[in-house]
Amino acid sequence: MSRRRLIAYVHVAGAVYGPGDDVPPEVARRIGAHAWASTDGDQDDGGEQQLDDQGDGDQAPAPSEAPPRSGRGSGVDAWRTFAEQHDVEVPADATREDVIAACEAAGVIEPEV
Repeated sequence: MSRRRLIAYVHVAGAVYGPGDDVPPEVARRIGAHAWASTDGDQDDGGEQQLDDQGDGDQAPAPSEAPPRSGRGSGVDAWRTFAEQHDVEVPADATREDVIAACEAAGVIEPEV
């Protein structure tokens, strides 16, 4: 089983977590996949992580990873899927902004400042 570690410092709900920190599961679910590295095997990357460029970016995000708020993959369908995965109810005619606001209100994602 592979273990994950942060590759950068992240701020979640007023707390800071970084490489080498034990991140509680409820906090880890709120951190995007781009901030994690796998620590399986004897791979010593000197603290740097090479990102995999495979794929076209249209994949649905993992249940714990929120879609981007702008750009590729930020459409209403991606946000609806994310909301459904986190049991956030949104009206059928909700816009992308409405879905994001509902996720923020439910505490699933941090409000954007």
